[in-house]
This record gives sequence, structure tokens and C-alpha cells, in this order.
Amino acid sequence: MDELTSLGLILLLALLAGHLVRAARIPEVTGYLLAGVVLGPSVLGWLSQENLGALSVLSEVALGLILFSIGAVFEHSLFARIGRQVMHLTLYESSLAAGIVTIGMLVMGQSWQVACLLGAVAIATAPASTLMVIRESDAAGPLTDHLLGVIGLNNLLCITAYALVAAAIDLTSPASHSFFQTLYRAGFMFGWQLIGSAALGFLIGLLLAKWSPHVTEGGEMLILLAGSILMCVGIARVLDLSPLVASLAVGATMVNLTERSRNLFETLAGTDPPFYAMFFVLAGAELDVSLVPAMGLLGVVYLFGRAGGKFFGARIGARRLGLDVKVQRLIGYALLAQAGLAVGLTFAINARYPALAPVISTIVLASVAVYEVIGPISTRFALVRAGEAHKANPVAADPMKL
Repeated sequence: MDELTSLGLILLLALLAGHLVRAARIPEVTGYLLAGVVLGPSVLGWLSQENLGALSVLSEVALGLILFSIGAVFEHSLFARIGRQVMHLTLYESSLAAGIVTIGMLVMGQSWQVACLLGAVAIATAPASTLMVIRESDAAGPLTDHLLGVIGLNNLLCITAYALVAAAIDLTSPASHSFFQTLYRAGFMFGWQLIGSAALGFLIGLLLAKWSPHVTEGGEMLILLAGSILMCVGIARVLDLSPLVASLAVGATMVNLTERSRNLFETLAGTDPPFYAMFFVLAGAELDVSLVPAMGLLGVVYLFGRAGGKFFGARIGARRLGLDVKVQRLIGYALLAQAGLAVGLTFAINARYPALAPVISTIVLASVAVYEVIGPISTRFALVRAGEAHKANPVAADPMKL
């Protein structure tokens, strides 16, 4: 099937799946993912691996738009109010998830390298599906504010943890270079991935903020925004930076440097649903459901260890911070989704540590197939129970209200 036909099929079936799951009070994003699973190579095969490879750039652009939207939570006045709480919550839920998974793998007889790498990957929470559920529900309130902040910082912490574990593995490897060479390599890659990506996002965000006052018409604002995100993702790919961090930095920079940021976010919210639909259908198509039965006991330990760490870590952290009771009870439910960054780190591990790759790939990729289905449902449950889901049907929400 050619790429244009594939795109048309993706959009139409995403629309159909969204209507079908809505009747069951399931988030539309889950319908998109399930539609992708059915269309993908692991079930019907209507979307081949060649199709997915050719359309992968659309997924990266859509993810850039999603992270750009999440950047709005770093608006100065909002982050000054909840920033300390968000940072503590992120440390609690991430540390407990990583710790439980690492210890569980060691108890199961895995090497410390495998255990620590899986612990680092367990930190990641999928920003895309979480934000999509928030927008579908037009959610706003304390739980939504803290959730957006946590998923923004969470992925930065995951990249940091992976870099530290990789450095430790390299330093203890018999085949490694000298101590200082290995330390320099690890430090350079860590700085390049985080500081370099943030710097790229800041520069593009600065360009966007300076140019936006001269653009007044909605179509022109969309052109400016799309061009900036495309340039950000493209440069990040060329320079081997993180498009996730760079796109987040663009949104955070723009929201703090220009009063016209609200107009830009409103323009984006009214035009991006097709990109989101394509992103989640393609993400579903890339899930290999055949791995789920193969994950074994190690996969079960990872699956429940990460979920338990996220849930209880967030709950303990929220209680110690004295947050609203609804936030304490429910935020853990909204942190289960896992996808893009976890898969990306798995590919990086495959390339860097091929001897460790088979067990890590099977566990993470199988778990992602499970988490991406139950994660959005769990997130919607939390928002509804907190009384922050103001619309039952998906309507493009204003990210600035989040």
C-alpha cells in the first residue's frame, strides 16, 4: 500500500475507532492505538514495515507538537506556584519505580547492568497519550497541573538516569577505554543530549517569540508554528540531539517570552487533531503484540514493579507535600502510560550493548504494548474521579488552561 493511501486509511479508521470507543467511555487515544495494532504488521499487516518507516517523520513531528504543548506548563507564574511540588513528586515516583524494577530484576537473577538499565527505562512516562487524554477531557485543576509538570520533568530525569547507568557500565567494562576517556565520553553525551537539546529549543523558541508579534492572521501563525517545530525536530535529528527535550524547551521558552503565546497555542489546538490521530495509529501499528506472551516472569516483574512504583511513589510524595486529597489518591493512576522515550532508549541499548539487548527489548517492548492500552484508560479514570474532566467528548482544549 502506498503512503498516501495509508495516510487516508489511518485518518478514516482513527475517526471510526474514536467513535466506537467513545460509546464505551474509553479515551479516543486508546481507540487510535487499537486501530493501529489491528492495521499493523502484527495483525492484519495493512500497514507494512516499509509504510511505517516512510511515515515515521510524521510521528516525530506530531511528538514535537505534543511536547511543545506540554512546555506551556513551565510558564513562570504557574511553575513558581507548583514547581517545587512537581519536582518532589517526580523524584518520588521515578525513584520508587526505578528502585522496585532494579531490585526485582536482581532478585530474578539478572545482571546489575540489565537491572539498572531496566530501572532507568522504567522512569519514562508517555507524554503524548497523557496529554491527549487531558485534551479530550478538557481537564483543568490541581491534578492536571501537577500531572503535566511531572510528565515534563519525568522524561528529563529518565534521560539523566540512563546516561548515568550507561556511564557506569562503560567504566566497569573490561573493553572500555581509560577511566578519564570513558568519563569524558559519558559526560559529553549527557551534556549534549540534555544541555544541547535545551539550547536548541531555547534558540528556536526565542526566534518564535520575536517573530510572533509581527504575525496576526491565524493561517500565518500556524505557518510560523509548524515551521519552527519542523526545524526544531529536523535539526535535532541531524545533530543527534533529543527532539523531545528540544520541543519541550521551545514551548517553555515561548510561553515565557511573548504575550502572544496564548494565540499560538489556540491556533495549534484547533489544527493538530489529524497529526495526533496519525501519531497514535502509527504508534499502535508499531506495537508488536506477539511479544506480550513472550515477556515471561521477568516481564511481569517489570510491568507490576513499574506500575506499583509509579502509583505508590506519587501517592507518598503527594501526601508528604500536603497536596489536595484527590491529587494524593489519583495522580498515580495517571502515570502508567509508557511509549516513545522507553522505545527510543531500547533501540539505543540495542546499538550500544548488543549482548544485553535481547532480554531488555522483549521486556520493554512487550510492556509498552500493555501500558499504551491501559495507560490512557487509567489517566481518564483519574481525571474523571478528580472532577477535572469537564467534557465527555474530545474537544481541543486550550493548553494555557492546563
